[in-house]
Amino acid sequence: MDQKRFSVKSVLPYGVALVIFLALTLVYASPVLMGKVVQAGDHVSWQGMVHEAMMSKDSGNPTWWTGSMFSGMPSYQIGGGSYLPVDLTLPFTKISRFFLGNETLFYLMGYFFCFFLMLKCFRLKTNLAIAGSIAITFSSYFFIIIAAGHNTKVESIALLAPVVGGFFLIFRKRYLWGALLTAVYVMLGVMKHPQIAYYYCIMIAVLGCAELYIHIKEKRYKDLGLACLVFLGAFLVGVGAWYPKYKANMEYMSETMRGGHSELVKENDEKNKTEGLDLDYATAWSYGVGETFTLLVPGFMGNASGYDVGVDSEVYKSLVDHGVSRREAAQYAKHMPTYWGDQPFTAGPVYVGAIVCFLFVLGLCIVEGPYKWALLAATVMSIMLSWGHNFMPLTDFFFKYFPMYNKFRAVSSILVVAEVTMPLLGFLALKKIMDGEMEKKDLLKKMCISAGVTGGLCLIFSLLGGALFDFSSVNDAQNFKNLPDWLVSSIMDERESMLRSDAFRSFLFIAAAFALLWLYVKDKLKANIFVLLLGVFVLLDMWPINKRYFNNDNFVTVKEEKNYFKKLPWEEQLLSSETDINYRVLNLTTNTFNESRTSYYFKSIGGYHAAKLRRYQDLIEEHISKFNMPVLNMLNTKYVITKGQDGQAIPQRNPDAMGNAWFVDSIVVANTPNEESDALKTINVKNTAVTDVKFSEFVNSNLSHDSSAVVKELTYAPNKLVYESQSEKDGTIVFSEVYYPYGWKAYIDGQETPHFRVNYLLRALNVPSGKHSIEFIFDPDSIKNARPIAYICFAILYGLVFFALGSWIYGLVRKRRDGEETGLTNL
Repeated sequence: MDQKRFSVKSVLPYGVALVIFLALTLVYASPVLMGKVVQAGDHVSWQGMVHEAMMSKDSGNPTWWTGSMFSGMPSYQIGGGSYLPVDLTLPFTKISRFFLGNETLFYLMGYFFCFFLMLKCFRLKTNLAIAGSIAITFSSYFFIIIAAGHNTKVESIALLAPVVGGFFLIFRKRYLWGALLTAVYVMLGVMKHPQIAYYYCIMIAVLGCAELYIHIKEKRYKDLGLACLVFLGAFLVGVGAWYPKYKANMEYMSETMRGGHSELVKENDEKNKTEGLDLDYATAWSYGVGETFTLLVPGFMGNASGYDVGVDSEVYKSLVDHGVSRREAAQYAKHMPTYWGDQPFTAGPVYVGAIVCFLFVLGLCIVEGPYKWALLAATVMSIMLSWGHNFMPLTDFFFKYFPMYNKFRAVSSILVVAEVTMPLLGFLALKKIMDGEMEKKDLLKKMCISAGVTGGLCLIFSLLGGALFDFSSVNDAQNFKNLPDWLVSSIMDERESMLRSDAFRSFLFIAAAFALLWLYVKDKLKANIFVLLLGVFVLLDMWPINKRYFNNDNFVTVKEEKNYFKKLPWEEQLLSSETDINYRVLNLTTNTFNESRTSYYFKSIGGYHAAKLRRYQDLIEEHISKFNMPVLNMLNTKYVITKGQDGQAIPQRNPDAMGNAWFVDSIVVANTPNEESDALKTINVKNTAVTDVKFSEFVNSNLSHDSSAVVKELTYAPNKLVYESQSEKDGTIVFSEVYYPYGWKAYIDGQETPHFRVNYLLRALNVPSGKHSIEFIFDPDSIKNARPIAYICFAILYGLVFFALGSWIYGLVRKRRDGEETGLTNL
């Protein structure tokens, strides 16, 4: 074959797939064509978190520490630093992002392409893989998290899907391409969101059980061992490329809320404690057992917590009938508490699609072999684990006995596994049908069973939903607070209406999918037309549902997005008048410990992060939230922001803020963490410090008051603090900076000197008499020492890429020379 024929024949289907994916992306996210961006809560919060670190990085000083949140913390999970001097991921990142500058376009294209690639690895024909990719991509949760700004979660969900395909290829003896996909996409996705990566690992482990059964049954022990080694090796290469990040984060995790329970002993708290997050905190967002039906019926639990029911709703009509103006009624109707599930609140349900549910049940009926059971087991396991505190025997078992599982919160997130496995099994069923492996009579029987199960459930919910459920929620006491009875009644009616109408909607799509498949089986439709219509029906099912939760209203202009950080009057006042280089503010006008906007301009006592340092969380609970002023003073809280009588924020200066550092006259030794924490309620922190007994070697028993002793901060950078001290006697200086045992190094006149912890989480340093220059530099050894392993893994990764491309090109040349027709069959 000539080269022209080869190029068109082999590449065209993939080109068509990318064109379809790009078209769907541009139509769905059309506001980006007007230069708009998604204004997502978590993304905006991230901008507040990372601002100081990024400013430092842009000025040529990459840093893995930020002083802008929670009085100072590592920024490994935020950004601002460099794990390697040169970004060796750049070529892979650019290609995987399709060179798209807009984040939303990349996210949608990433979903489409990565799921398509996974399905191609499972040997689906290109047209069926396109339809399957659309079905997986449009799972509602995948779009909801884009609207919420859970960007790293989005990237991990997409980028780790080809790893499942790579796993399958390796166990089909396609070692080279399987290893390449595994290594590259593990490198791209595994450290984006470790929780999602962990869930993918659970899925792959379950599929591994299927492979174990297959190989042992067929007595292919050598193939099994080789495949395991290849996959594990490729996986480790991908992880190893991020070894510096892994090491730094493992250190960090050990010091955070996710690394274990508080060292403080509290009454009646033993049952809630684990080696990771507290159970109550980790399982707060648990999917309800009945809520699982949202996989089939999107409005089963009332859609979202603050849902726009529209002007055609009973709620709107009821508001107008009771004298509310149409304009005000329309505004009220945009934020109705229609959700009646078990979670504290939700932005929307996990809906995989009525058609996907039908195909999944069909897959259970017609797909044979261990993979069917593995995909079913992975689906059921993810659903049951998502129930969290609603199914404690399984949840407690995983928290206690599965490594790392207790480090993650929002257990409902594990439904991402079902969102992949259910359509995967469904489209494997279609593959079997289209490959002609089913006898028609038996197939039609199985189709009727599948439609009867899924469609029958929908009909029951549609016709009898009002009698089966009371539509009340454990959260209604709060949701309905101060609402009149007539409005509560209207909301309850709206909940019922949503369930019944969406259930009937799902029934119609299942009937349509059944009819379409029946026509194909009866040879009334050609294969390409069938797949095209199936893709259209999937879009008709999923597109409007996703538009409920992620639509044009989520987009704003770049100017509007930046306006979120437009300086407020009190911020302008402080920034223009304050001359101190390093002080903190306590903003009481916001949700202090769940917002990061304050951190954009100031060093905040509060902040927003899911993995706060454990000791700082203790300080919040035991002292800051109780407004223990000595503790706020030692944290150099120079301003407390409160609301005035007119509701405007007012900065009130705290005259007792203790500055950046001070000498103390004595140090008290505490035998337990409780003693250390309690001492902060009694000692005078201006001249006395308290330390844990394990730091007793640093305690200078000869300390005394030195009236001449002074210390001042000369320069500030997030990762480098410079002070000057002057004293007539040897002394101990307490620094209003968070103590973190990994990475911070203290220097006196250029000589590294050990420092220690006082006052539960501050730093202290013994300083000799005289005038001295003191520096604190954050330079984590964990990152530097791990870099050689990363370099080795990247060398293997690049070598694997070039070898795979070289072998592919060689194969093309040889086949062309031999006159054979070829294509991209290696994938």
